[in-house]
Amino acid sequence: MHPLHLFCTYFRQAVMTESRKRFSTDREVASLSPLPGQKQTEFFHRYKPGLILRVGLQRKVWVIVYTVDGKRRKYTLKKGYPDLGLAEAVKIYNEIKVKSVNGDDPLGDRIRQKTAPTIEEVMDHYFAETSMAPRTRSESLRISNKDILPVLGRKKAIELTRQDVKALHRGIVARGAAVAANRTVELLRRAFNCAYSEELIDTNPFPDLKKIQWVESPRDRILKDAEIRAIWTALDQESPNMRDILRLLLLLGQRSMETMSMAVDDIDPARREWTIPAVRTKTGKVNVVPLPDLAWSIIEPRLANPRWVFPSVHNVTRVGARGDGHSKSTKDARRRLGKATGFDNWTAHDLRRTCRTIMAREGVPPHVAEQVLGHVQSGIEGVYDQHTYIHEKRQALAKVESVIRGLLAFSE
Repeated sequence: MHPLHLFCTYFRQAVMTESRKRFSTDREVASLSPLPGQKQTEFFHRYKPGLILRVGLQRKVWVIVYTVDGKRRKYTLKKGYPDLGLAEAVKIYNEIKVKSVNGDDPLGDRIRQKTAPTIEEVMDHYFAETSMAPRTRSESLRISNKDILPVLGRKKAIELTRQDVKALHRGIVARGAAVAANRTVELLRRAFNCAYSEELIDTNPFPDLKKIQWVESPRDRILKDAEIRAIWTALDQESPNMRDILRLLLLLGQRSMETMSMAVDDIDPARREWTIPAVRTKTGKVNVVPLPDLAWSIIEPRLANPRWVFPSVHNVTRVGARGDGHSKSTKDARRRLGKATGFDNWTAHDLRRTCRTIMAREGVPPHVAEQVLGHVQSGIEGVYDQHTYIHEKRQALAKVESVIRGLLAFSE
């Protein structure tokens, strides 16, 4: 055959093949199959350049070709035909074309979505990069492991919605833990702020997560003199641990967990001082607490114990000896004391607040009282005032002891 005839024949076949590779109707799309001799053929929309249907032996996949910033992109849709019809594919194609003209890159967004960290990774990053007191870290990890990770851990951070957070909060409130719900949302907010500030995530979806909260009424409960007398006396019926722990909370004004986890090595018998290590304080700062006579009479006989001033299975078996298990015992004891005395609706922390109030009533300067309680001074005073205040704290707690002795003597 003449070469010219061969070329014309080839050209006609190519034109016919190309015409067969075009579609514009649902009927055409439904009838498409790979061309003879091919396992897979790409078919093109007749009027929408860039909208492709990749047809294989088993399935048909939509592909959109577009250009952004001079780069050619191929974006494969997750749904193929017939799950995603022609009209829907054309709609998505038009949307992507508009985005690409405006400089947006849908494929880049998908890649970012794929590589975006999960909420579990955001939480891990927060705990790795944030300095906090050991007690705060322990409690934050507990909240994360209990309420955040089981519900949201596998979710991509950039997919978190306000509705997700509301649902998380409502679920915790529903089990009667409104305060815990607030703490959980606040922890999540801090973790997202940290991830955003360190560019782990591109956007912080909810900088106002804190606003999703149950309104908490600040407690201002302190024990009245009659309540102190009655509860102190009723404590004789409690276990030695509960009796002594609750009395020390009132006498020394320290936090309950710090008191419960008191170690024998923390006590200096010669100076009658209790040094609370930084690893067991909420603030992460060492606090030295003088021990007046009444407090010393409670602690001194217990120094014969091998390790813990308040030995129990709760502080023997737990890492860090935080003494957490005492908490339930304390609640049970308070319930019994309420029945025995008729005075209820008080917490272990109210004993600490009562101690602070007695100090104020007895003329202890506020800054000394705050030192007794182990609060961190703020501002420039916290930087430059390095005085230990041990003498002033001893005087302050002696005044608290004097008031309580007076109340007990009155009851006798």
